[in-house]
Amino acid sequence: MSENPLTQPDCFRIVFAKILRQDIRLESGGFRKLQENEQDFGDFMAADYGSDELNVFAKTKTDNCKKQNKINRRFHSGGLRVYGLNVFAKTKTRRTMAKKLTTSLTGFKERQCTMAIVLDIRSNRKDVTEYPVKARFTIDRRSYYYPIGGSYSKQEFSEICNVQKSKSPKYEEKKRLLDIVDKYKTMLINLNPGHELTLDAVRMVVEGKVTRETKESFIGIWEEIIHNLRTENDGARYTTAEPYETALNSFKRFLWKEDIKGFEVSIEHIKKWEDGMINGAIGPDGKKLKPVKSTTRGINMRQCRAVWNECRRRGYLLQTEYPFSNAKKGKVSIPAPASRKDEYFDIARMTELYQVFVNKNYPDTWKKGYAERAHYALGLFLVQYLGNGFNLVDVAQLTYSQYYFDTERRAFKFYRKKTRGRSKNGGEVIIPITEPLQHILDDIAAPPKLNALVFPHILEGATHERDIRKRVSGENSNVQDRLIKICKDVLHWEVRPSGTWARHSFATNLTHAGVERSYIDEGMAHSQGQSVTDLYIAKYPLEKQIEYNSKLLNLNPTPAITKDDIKNMSKEEMAALLIELMEK
Repeated sequence: MSENPLTQPDCFRIVFAKILRQDIRLESGGFRKLQENEQDFGDFMAADYGSDELNVFAKTKTDNCKKQNKINRRFHSGGLRVYGLNVFAKTKTRRTMAKKLTTSLTGFKERQCTMAIVLDIRSNRKDVTEYPVKARFTIDRRSYYYPIGGSYSKQEFSEICNVQKSKSPKYEEKKRLLDIVDKYKTMLINLNPGHELTLDAVRMVVEGKVTRETKESFIGIWEEIIHNLRTENDGARYTTAEPYETALNSFKRFLWKEDIKGFEVSIEHIKKWEDGMINGAIGPDGKKLKPVKSTTRGINMRQCRAVWNECRRRGYLLQTEYPFSNAKKGKVSIPAPASRKDEYFDIARMTELYQVFVNKNYPDTWKKGYAERAHYALGLFLVQYLGNGFNLVDVAQLTYSQYYFDTERRAFKFYRKKTRGRSKNGGEVIIPITEPLQHILDDIAAPPKLNALVFPHILEGATHERDIRKRVSGENSNVQDRLIKICKDVLHWEVRPSGTWARHSFATNLTHAGVERSYIDEGMAHSQGQSVTDLYIAKYPLEKQIEYNSKLLNLNPTPAITKDDIKNMSKEEMAALLIELMEK
């Protein structure tokens, strides 16, 4: 007979493994069967080693040891019966394997950085039984540890990592750790998107501080936004930088005592700035800083909020309390913009202004040359109104484009400067040239020439965005001052309109005239949800646009008709009146 394989150590371990899988528990001196699985065990032994070898193995062990549980089972192969099978192991030969403890809670990987919650056992002290819990960030085998609160023994931490039942007290701690993982994941996702991460950058965002290697700061990002707005795309958004700069100057002026470095800015700084703008403060020269209007304060706060959000987008200030909210108590509330619903001229008043322009009814008492300047200013204001309420900066850069000639001089096309880079269609606006608008163009506009400016007098050759802004700002002031004087001296109105009234009047008057809201939005280049197909469809033909914009003035008012007039009308006259009313 060949050497019995069951006497070899490896085979004996195989038998042990099978026994353990069949729920046989090791006791002192042998094994006790816990479940009725003897058939399975017998089939396993006979199938793998043969009944003869198994019988020899059992007999050999029986002769040397005290018998324990007997297994009497007839084997199917060979019809043999094995009596007194005793499989056991001495207690001193059993190897007790200690269960491996979990020392880290798996986190995530963002780009080349791996993060996990770990038990930091890097201690050289003796007799240490508890270790601190930390967040570990690893890049290129270099790790940075940040304490997140709590200390446990290895056994306790392992139990926390592996707990599954929500009712367990350890489950709450595991949930806390997982929430921290989610928080840091958001931080790293927003940290310099599109660029590789470094441990210094990770440390900076986690600790909310600036390391020596970085040049970025809260004030620095604010200044960067201003610089970019002034210089990108040849200064296309130069004017947008101005409110950011005004807000930054206010921030520095009211917080001159605060030494804000890096990203060490808090909600308390914003509240102190807010208080200064509301109640005033004392400046560095000892002079009193005056309070600012609610509207200005709201503008300043909105610019600051935009800077704060940009910092968070770059991965900074994520652990700093967000200061702005109009709903939560204890936060900084940003004043809503003042309502301008009453800042408009109705159709009747706009018609009166147009009649002043047509008839040139200006006082003889005005200084020489002022009537001409006032006439030109009134014409620009009416052009803004009849031109879909477009701003003076767009009026200044309006040209006789090819579209003007393609439509047989019946419409202008331009791209609104404010929304040029933010809307799907580039802020495209079509201005139908109605008869009143054409009358104004014939009076104050330059002669039509391909790609020439319609109102070259406004810019006087300026091409740089900074110079354009300066010229437009000056002309806006002229239009406002001269329009106020016309209202007072010519029409005897006690109002002080500005250039923005033209835009408000366009939207309000067409709404009151029953024109579709979608046409008003499109005419003013307000953002609309558009598909690619919409870009190829002319929703409002030019004839329809002219029809709608003709409602902006009432040049042919219908005379008032009394009941007596109707009684005295012939059938033909009544039919004509009915048709006229239906056409309206």
